[in-house]
Amino acid sequence: MRILLADDDASIRRALSISLSRAGYQVTAVDDGDVAIQLSSEQQFDIVIADYNMHRVGGVPVVRHFKEKFGSNICCVILSGDDDDIMNAACYTAGADDVLMKPLTPSELRERVSAAAAALVARKAA
Repeated sequence: MRILLADDDASIRRALSISLSRAGYQVTAVDDGDVAIQLSSEQQFDIVIADYNMHRVGGVPVVRHFKEKFGSNICCVILSGDDDDIMNAACYTAGADDVLMKPLTPSELRERVSAAAAALVARKAA
């Protein structure tokens, strides 16, 4: 499974990239949502993980772009430090398959990514 991870916090990006790579995923990590969107034309991903708040382009526009372009052939997860109903609604309206609250442990992310990967495989098989 190929994962695109977009987070503007270098330490979070590094820790999550290492954890996911050790779990066997191919991870491409970027520091901005705009770069993530640009990569959609250059590379193919199975799962996109995007931080809700990034400096230029946040997770909601990233998820919206990938879901409009790839539909159910991609799984999108948003990471956020804010846990409120408005933020959650915006994420799910954009097409997010899951929303995870920071701080999160690498093992929690691996478990959620594993579930997302299984759901994606099931959708493609149907």
